[in-house]
Amino acid sequence: MRLTISIGTRPQLIKISPLVRKIEKEDGIELQFIDTGQHYDHELNKTFYDELNLPESKFLDIGSGAPGEQTGNAMIAIEKELIKFDPDLVLVIGDTNSTLAGALAAVKQKIPLGHIEAGLRSFDRRMPEEINRIIVDHISDYLFAPTENAVKNLSKEGIPGDGIFFTYDITVDACLENYRIAKEKSKILEKLGINPRGYILVTSHRQENVDDEGNLSRLVNALIRIKKPVIFPIHPRTMKNLKKFNLLEKLQENCIIIKPLGYFDFLMLLKNASCVITDSGGIQKEALILKTPCVTIRDTTEWIETVKLGANVLVGLDEKKIVEEVEKRSREEFHKSMERIRNPYGDGKTSERILRILKSQKEMER
Repeated sequence: MRLTISIGTRPQLIKISPLVRKIEKEDGIELQFIDTGQHYDHELNKTFYDELNLPESKFLDIGSGAPGEQTGNAMIAIEKELIKFDPDLVLVIGDTNSTLAGALAAVKQKIPLGHIEAGLRSFDRRMPEEINRIIVDHISDYLFAPTENAVKNLSKEGIPGDGIFFTYDITVDACLENYRIAKEKSKILEKLGINPRGYILVTSHRQENVDDEGNLSRLVNALIRIKKPVIFPIHPRTMKNLKKFNLLEKLQENCIIIKPLGYFDFLMLLKNASCVITDSGGIQKEALILKTPCVTIRDTTEWIETVKLGANVLVGLDEKKIVEEVEKRSREEFHKSMERIRNPYGDGKTSERILRILKSQKEMER
């Protein structure tokens, strides 16, 4: 089998890492690994590749740009690589512009397409990611659904059942495998001089939260009201806008601002945080897996199970709600309740299931 995996962001790199490592050990599979460079800090990308013990990818370096420009540039660059390699199957993951570009490039070349994390819906079409998910699902041949709810979404949209596979979530594989390594390697708590559960962790990078001055101001106002120290690994986009809107100095009143972290250091901070505030979909799941309470600064989520189980709460950018929920979820009794929550996303064997399905489908073609 000649297999192409196409990604574009660091979260996708993390999630796909268990599957790539397994494919590397497989006889009979030739892998083309493409990274569009949608997250274009090459030095930080290299740190992730080294930490995750991944083979070097074909780095396309498309960088930033307007959504259509970024998607179009990625599609053009991916298509050239597909023509050279001529794969039997293309795999994409998630819901980014790179996901859409890889999917369209495959379909235009009449190459079978598989989508990991298929069927997720926030039902909010204002989110660019929602549009990307829907399009990719409807042009894919193999849909690897992480939850039973995702399977139902695909069925309701009329996608044939013989292409839908309930595999559970590959994020669990990545989180559990890499946390075991992080416990041995990471010294981030000692480096920052912080104690377990002695701080709040924050991540924010979504366009609707950080590109709008009013929304970013509301987030800063909430963070400076939190009583515990706040650790904030700053995304380049967020830092640029904090400076642009003259909010950086105000934020520093109560926040320890640090550069973006490698995955091992981030996992250790997430596991040991009293609570995490985020607008990331992946971190909502990782927080549940690691039993860390989560406050999501969005109005919708594609990971509805986290909310239904009580591990996560949606607060938008309501300053009062952010502060209240962080205080509530930082308490010892809430942490005890988190320990009783069953992880709905699987057992950490999703990458094995996906690989088994791919091999069986190839055998059937023969």
